[in-house]
Amino acid sequence: MMNRIAVVPEAGKALEVVDASIVHPSPGEILIKNEAVAIQPLDAKMLHAGYGGAGGIGSYPAVLGTSGAGTVQEIGAGVTELVVGDRVVFDTRALVKPETNNREGTWQQLVTVRSQTVAKIGDASFEQAVLVNFPLQTAVAALHLYLGMEKPGKGKSEEKVLVWGAGGAVGSYAVQYAKSVGYTLVVTASAKDSARQTRLGASAIIDYKAPDAVEQLRKLGPYKYLFSASGDPASQKALASLLPDGGRFASVLGGEVDLPSNVERVYKPFSQAAQLDENYQWRDWWYNEYLPEVLQNNLVDPVSHTKVSGGLGALQQASKDVFEGKVRGKVIVNPQE
Repeated sequence: MMNRIAVVPEAGKALEVVDASIVHPSPGEILIKNEAVAIQPLDAKMLHAGYGGAGGIGSYPAVLGTSGAGTVQEIGAGVTELVVGDRVVFDTRALVKPETNNREGTWQQLVTVRSQTVAKIGDASFEQAVLVNFPLQTAVAALHLYLGMEKPGKGKSEEKVLVWGAGGAVGSYAVQYAKSVGYTLVVTASAKDSARQTRLGASAIIDYKAPDAVEQLRKLGPYKYLFSASGDPASQKALASLLPDGGRFASVLGGEVDLPSNVERVYKPFSQAAQLDENYQWRDWWYNEYLPEVLQNNLVDPVSHTKVSGGLGALQQASKDVFEGKVRGKVIVNPQE
C-alpha cells in the first residue's frame, strides 16, 4: 500500500500528486486515514501568492494543510488514549516545524501526527469536524489563551465582550465561545446578519458600515475583552479608540497600524497555538475536553461548505478559487477520492 500526496515541488509551482511510502508512526504518534480537509485561506495564499505571514514553508518539495479529519489506522508506542478505528479531527506542525512538513502536511491521504493534537469526534461528520476546528480554535486561542478569558461558565454577565467582524466563521465562534463563558456580547456585523447574531448570543449588533459605529460601541462599553475577527486596520484603530485609558485587544491580522502607545495589539498565529509546546496545558484541555464535547454535543453552529470532488487532484483549482474569492463558504476535499 502506498500513500498519495499533493506536493508543492518548488516555490510558485503548481501542485503535483505523487505516490510516496507510508511513514509509520514513531512513539507518541498515530497514522490517520485522512478523509476531509478544508481549504483554508492561509493555504491558498501560500500556494498562489507565496504568503508566509503566519507560518511558512521551510524548503521544497512541501505539503500544505495543517488540519484534517479521518480514521486512526495505526498507533505508535506509548499512545494509550486512542485506538485503531477512532474517528478523529487533528492538527499538525506542518507549518511551525519545517522538518516535519512532508509527514504532517494534511494535503495527503495518510498523515502521521502527534497524539497530543488529536480529538475524538464521535458520530460528528468528518466535514463538520474539520470545518469547526480551525475557526473555533482561532477564536478560543485568541480569547482564552492569549487574552485570558475564562472557560465556559466562569464569566460574569454584567461584563461585556466586543467582537468586531462577527459575521465570519472566526467571529461567529468568538461570539458563541464568549457567550458560553457567561459574558454579554456586543458585535459588529452587517445589518442582514442581525437575526443570526442574536441567535448566536449577541445582545447588541452594530452595523460596521454605520458612520457612527464607533460612537455607538463607545456608549455600550466598557468592554473586558475586545477582539477583531476581521483584522483590518480600520477595525484595529476602532478597538484602540475604545481603550482611552490603555489596554489590549486581539486581532487575527497584524500589519503596520498606527496605534496609541498605551494600547497593545495581540496578534499571534492563533490557529497554530496548540502546536507550541509551551501551551501544553491549553492544548490538553482543547483536544481532550473542550473540542470533543463541542463536536459530539453540537454545541456550536455548523459551517456551510461546498464539497469538491476529485480528491487531491482538485486541490490546485479549488485553492485558486478560494484565493480569488470565487466560492462562498468553506471548501472541503476528501483526499481518498
